[in-house]
Amino acid sequence: MIIRSYATIVHRIEAALSQSERFSVWRRGNVRTATQAYALYCLRYMPSIRDTPLIYLSAGIHGDEPAGVACALHVMEQLAAGNSLFTQYEWVVSPCDNPFGYERDLRENETGIDLNQTFDRPEQFPQTSFIVSSLKGVHVHTAIDVHEDCDSSGFYLWERRRSSRVLIGHRIVHRVETICPINRATEIEEHKSIDGVITLVDTVGSKGWTRGRYLAECITGCCLVLETPTQLDLETRVQVHLTAIRTALEYLKRET
Repeated sequence: MIIRSYATIVHRIEAALSQSERFSVWRRGNVRTATQAYALYCLRYMPSIRDTPLIYLSAGIHGDEPAGVACALHVMEQLAAGNSLFTQYEWVVSPCDNPFGYERDLRENETGIDLNQTFDRPEQFPQTSFIVSSLKGVHVHTAIDVHEDCDSSGFYLWERRRSSRVLIGHRIVHRVETICPINRATEIEEHKSIDGVITLVDTVGSKGWTRGRYLAECITGCCLVLETPTQLDLETRVQVHLTAIRTALEYLKRET
């Protein structure tokens, strides 16, 4: 049963594209189901300042995590509107990578596959293949993959990074805890966690071939995977994601 409209997302994408000449479609693809075809979008924002770090923002690979999609759309619209916090960086934004699941509030795609476990064989799935092809030809400084967790009582994040990169996960948690509970369990999803941060350095395969692993090991030296608790209302979850992203950008500015 359809409970959300992907057409609304497409409308917002088109509106943002018409608002700023610095915003464009970087890659466009299609995925067909038995009854419907969906357009897939990956967008690119080019700032006026040259040689700025490129941020890759992705959401919606799990269709039952709508706050991530809403967050990505908000960032997209802030870029189109010229918000200087965001426009000082180059961006590639993939706002909703599983339209079928998004419309039906399903984690999986139309064939019941968790797309976030398919980055070892992307050619077998049009959505994953589209994501991988969208990352060709760009040099990502920091990736932010936005998720939600229906089993968590609070926010937490995965900080997948090369050993040479500066840690920022705990700084993000410190800022987020002013508006959201933090999951302070010492183990989350069978991984050691310290005050809401799971740190995976260099090559770690214990989570399978997720987008986070693919980004951290194959594309960039730092990938933040954000997880909000779905027990909170949607607007709060969106604000938590945005707070985390703003904090990451602040520290990224200091790093560069």
